[in-house]
Amino acid sequence: MADIPHKNNFDLLRLTLAFSVCLAHLAEVSGVSEFRPLALYFNSGVAVDCFFIVSGFLIFRSYNRSPNLLYYCGKRIRRIYPAYLTVILLAVLLLPLLSSATDIFFSPPWFRYLFSNLAFLNFVQPDLPGVFTTNPLQAINPPLWTIKVEVMFYCSVPLIFLLLKNHKKWLVLTILYLGSTFYSMVLLNIHQSSGSPIYQTLAKQFPGQLVFFLGGGGIYLYISFFQRHRFTILLPSLFFLLSKNYPVPPALYPLALSVSVIFFALYFPYLGNFGKFGDISYGVYIYHFPLIQLFTAFNFFQESPWLAFALLILSILTMASLSYHFVERPFLGKRSHYRRATEGKAT
Repeated sequence: MADIPHKNNFDLLRLTLAFSVCLAHLAEVSGVSEFRPLALYFNSGVAVDCFFIVSGFLIFRSYNRSPNLLYYCGKRIRRIYPAYLTVILLAVLLLPLLSSATDIFFSPPWFRYLFSNLAFLNFVQPDLPGVFTTNPLQAINPPLWTIKVEVMFYCSVPLIFLLLKNHKKWLVLTILYLGSTFYSMVLLNIHQSSGSPIYQTLAKQFPGQLVFFLGGGGIYLYISFFQRHRFTILLPSLFFLLSKNYPVPPALYPLALSVSVIFFALYFPYLGNFGKFGDISYGVYIYHFPLIQLFTAFNFFQESPWLAFALLILSILTMASLSYHFVERPFLGKRSHYRRATEGKAT
């Protein structure tokens, strides 16, 4: 199987997607009217879809290159959980200090937030009593719902590869893709007919999001074919994604988006080594929401919104950099792309 080009745009892509989610959330979370135009240019839903596509490609590659299942699981735990654990612990240890309520520490809601979020069940307790009560939204870190889905992707990969080993690859991928699409479409139709938001939420969980993960993973499995025919495949994909007169059918949207995303990552002209100082995209993603909430709670956006915006971006970059260098990097293996890049061993 052909490997990916050494010089690629995955690092830039992930960082761009992370900030796209941040900017898409800014107006909604802060309630500041000056930031509303950002929602016209940044869509958190599309950015998350692209994240899942990138994850599918790279996680399929990671599993395929792992000597055994234990090694694969260790890599995935070391990459995702230290920073995730840290952002949860910081929330339960520091945010209650801002609460208007009393005796939050070690209260039932405090323990529910701690243990449910550590177990990726963020919906069980998304907030803490008395924290961010004057903000438009009270939830502390809603984007963490995607981490739960990501972990389920990780768990599904060994099973998918087992099916691929015993059956035709294209058949397994097609069945899983159509099954995921059917699941999502059924629940969305029920949501439209009933008006109940729970069905829309369920449609965006693991089975429904699997199409994007499979889109990236499937391209990895057929990377030689994709490389040879990339322009032929890209043109209709871009046509469907960009055309307003001929919108892409829902079942083909994940595939068209996957082609466009992976093409940019692999075959668009190389735009530079954005992993030279480490992968801060994960930190940007998991820290941006609580930081926006803090800026909103302290009314930083009221006097000079755009000055506060600049300080917010600086704060997010600082937290993401600290997270990478002091929390994430120590757990990375010596062969990690990011350790080699920051130590000057990668070009």
